[in-house]
Amino acid sequence: MNPPPPSSPLRSPPSPEPLRVLVVEDEEDLRQAMIDYLELEGWDLSGAGEIAACQGWVQDPRHGVVVLDLGLPDGDGLAGLAGRLDRRRHGLVLATARGRLQDRVRGYEEGGDAYLVKPVDLRELVAVVRGIASRLDSQMAEPNPGVWTLGGIKWRLTAPNGAECKLSNYEIRLLRLFIDQPGQTLAKEEVLRAIDREGKGYDPRNLEVLVRRLRNKCQGEMGMELPLQTVHSLGYAFLAELRVSS
Repeated sequence: MNPPPPSSPLRSPPSPEPLRVLVVEDEEDLRQAMIDYLELEGWDLSGAGEIAACQGWVQDPRHGVVVLDLGLPDGDGLAGLAGRLDRRRHGLVLATARGRLQDRVRGYEEGGDAYLVKPVDLRELVAVVRGIASRLDSQMAEPNPGVWTLGGIKWRLTAPNGAECKLSNYEIRLLRLFIDQPGQTLAKEEVLRAIDREGKGYDPRNLEVLVRRLRNKCQGEMGMELPLQTVHSLGYAFLAELRVSS
């Protein structure tokens, strides 16, 4: 009797890539201490001492967590960096000496997942980053929300489920800003300028009404929630891919 053929060797599933963490802190000793401690978790650490040095990390398509100081040599950390983060794939921990209530509230309103006041206990920082990483992993594992399209003869909006709705001129002007910019925050001032082409002074309160009505229209007519998120104190972000239809 011939011996049975050898079984194929078991293959281990590919190891997940380590979490990317960027520490933005201008005090070099503190920055390095954070990096050294977080690296013990097996994460992929990078450091920067100013906002300008973060662009390459932010543009990388992989997800990750930013640990951000507010007072940096080239500006306020929130004002300079928060708007560049992709709300779908980036977590944000604020680690700063500014401990006033108004600073903490602003930090959360502008996208912070956690707000830690210096001196930061590094054990707490690890726990916070772990929690954010778990949330990001869950989001990345969710099915792709699909592509929304904008265009056609009458500039209709088409949802991933194929449903369509007709848009007003102001709604068209609003959505065109987010074409090919998934997850990126556009400042409210930029949105207002784009909508107010005639220079009549478009009221910011009318913008809020416009966004609310558009969301309700999409839910009612298309059966899908419009992935247009209000980023408090900053502007708006479209959390899916929006393309121009051919």
